[in-house]
Amino acid sequence: MAEAREVASNRGRKIRRMRHRGRSSQVSIYLGKQLRFFINENDWKVLPMAAIIAALVGMVIRKRFFINMEGSLIGAFALTCVAIWNGCFNSIQAVCRERPIIKREHRSGMHITSYVAAHMIYQFLLCLAQTGLTIYVLMIMQVRFPEKGFITPFMPLDIGITMLLITYAADMMSLFLSSISHTTTGAMTIMPFALIFQLVFSGGVIPLPEWSQSLSDFTISNYGIKALASQSGYNERPMVTAWQTLEDMRDDEVGGDVTLGRILDILDSKPVQDRRDLVLIDSTWLDQTLDMEEGTDLPEEAADPSAGPEAGAADPSVSAETGEADAAAETVPVLTVGQLVDSLKEFPALQANRDRIFTLKAKVSDLFEMFGEENLKQLVQRKTAEANYKEEYEMSRTNIAGNWFVLGLYILFFALISVIALEFIDKDKR
Repeated sequence: MAEAREVASNRGRKIRRMRHRGRSSQVSIYLGKQLRFFINENDWKVLPMAAIIAALVGMVIRKRFFINMEGSLIGAFALTCVAIWNGCFNSIQAVCRERPIIKREHRSGMHITSYVAAHMIYQFLLCLAQTGLTIYVLMIMQVRFPEKGFITPFMPLDIGITMLLITYAADMMSLFLSSISHTTTGAMTIMPFALIFQLVFSGGVIPLPEWSQSLSDFTISNYGIKALASQSGYNERPMVTAWQTLEDMRDDEVGGDVTLGRILDILDSKPVQDRRDLVLIDSTWLDQTLDMEEGTDLPEEAADPSAGPEAGAADPSVSAETGEADAAAETVPVLTVGQLVDSLKEFPALQANRDRIFTLKAKVSDLFEMFGEENLKQLVQRKTAEANYKEEYEMSRTNIAGNWFVLGLYILFFALISVIALEFIDKDKR
């Protein structure tokens, strides 16, 4: 009877051992455990936290993102911060909180690859839910997404794919940090340093010294910002910071004391010399001016054909004046900038008073009126946008897809080194 029980017991152990021998069946076991963690350990709290963070960021970027060049870059940086923050908090304690359990399971025959694969599936679904919730909240907060996307038919879907890849890459990075941490306290201590490195060395909003610029190539945030800035049309938007600064200076006065000699020296400056051949007055302009003056002084009787035969008679005085004007128009040479500059520089009275001081002051608004406010606004915005053009933010499929590809490589890389780190868990003496 005892032998029969022992055989039955051994047979039962064999059945249990055979039941979960395959790695795929072990993945399903670990997924069930992750689901229990989601419900019983309050892992679901990351979803409302993601919604709150998205609402706060949406209030800040809704009047900037997709609107102008600076707003597009700030929005890309803010959304990258949201994605990295969500991803890091998803898995920073996922491994270290059950490290002793993983060690026992590994010694009993469970595979680390199955454990990490289950985490990848579970964390992907969690990141997908966070990303969908984030995009939905941003739309509620009236972030002005263009209707048509650049890669997909819908722009919110374009942005959602990028944010999903950033969140998932940050999630896998935190999974690795949790794999090498022995306690939850240790993992939470490491995480702020990882976040600071990702955000400070992103190479987006914060300018980096030359020696540290290469570090941005090793950050998830760098490629996330590039993808989001490209999708938002960074290079195609106007830059408004410089013009807004001028707008704020509208009532300020500019100018000061200047000597006549300094004014005359400006005539020798390169901008003036480059325009020496610019025509200021020509014979056509003079003819038009004289015709206007002649028409203004013409008596009403001469302009009326019904005034009688005497009205059509030519006035000798008028004919004489017209002839003199025509002769003057023929003798007056064309006046260019160079001729005017030379005559001013050779004028003795001006050279004799070079030390005379003049006070020149004007409000910025006066300059707006002088050059045309709308023309000046378009010029400033166009020139500043051209100066801040960045090739890495070019709105092209190749550029966006390239950044997506790099983010995918980060996901696989951190998953791989997480497996490697946990394969040595048996050597952990704790």
